[in-house]
Amino acid sequence: MRNNFLILIVIALPCIFTPQLTFAVSTNQTKPSSKAFNAKDAFDLHSTELRKLMLAFYECQPQSLQKNTKVSKEEFVQWVFEGPFDWKFDSIKNTQSIEALTLSFSQEYQGDRVLPLITGLYTMLLQAYGGKNEYTFEAANPHKLNIAAQNTNIIMAKLLNVKHENNETNANQNCHPQILSLIANRVNADAKKLDQSSQTDQKLKPFQMDVSIVEFIPF
Repeated sequence: MRNNFLILIVIALPCIFTPQLTFAVSTNQTKPSSKAFNAKDAFDLHSTELRKLMLAFYECQPQSLQKNTKVSKEEFVQWVFEGPFDWKFDSIKNTQSIEALTLSFSQEYQGDRVLPLITGLYTMLLQAYGGKNEYTFEAANPHKLNIAAQNTNIIMAKLLNVKHENNETNANQNCHPQILSLIANRVNADAKKLDQSSQTDQKLKPFQMDVSIVEFIPF
């Protein structure tokens, strides 16, 4: 009788404890995993969009491209993004970030306005995401991301209000369909991920800006 009782206990033990173990495993499997913010991946998305934007501008304004080169717009964009120049171009006096953006909208400047615009955007975003170059990134700075998003909105406002004849990056909506808005929204979202206190919604929208007085914001 005693042996039969021991056998029953041995048989019953798996039935008692197995469901608990199974539940524990199931709980661990359904626990959500948090993925750390990757500045390089975020920046790479913007880089892809900037290529599209540069091609769109040259499609609308081929005379801008002709001021720099006789090759196709595709070849020139590849040269800009993949060449060994570290985003420093003699034709725009090696300007980058805010300085290049300012040059693009200067009435005194008579060169290709697309190149300094894209160069300014690319290098400004690279700095905001903590990039030393397109391969090496440190921590992204949410404050700089907020400024970069606002400067992108300023670009949109200026493009929509270009008046002087020689500024080739005009307000033709087909030249920059949603790309700049997409970039600004993504940068805002990334700033919010890194700092929940970021008040990006309070920034002025492009149509609310007085482009006669608004200037690009330095870091």
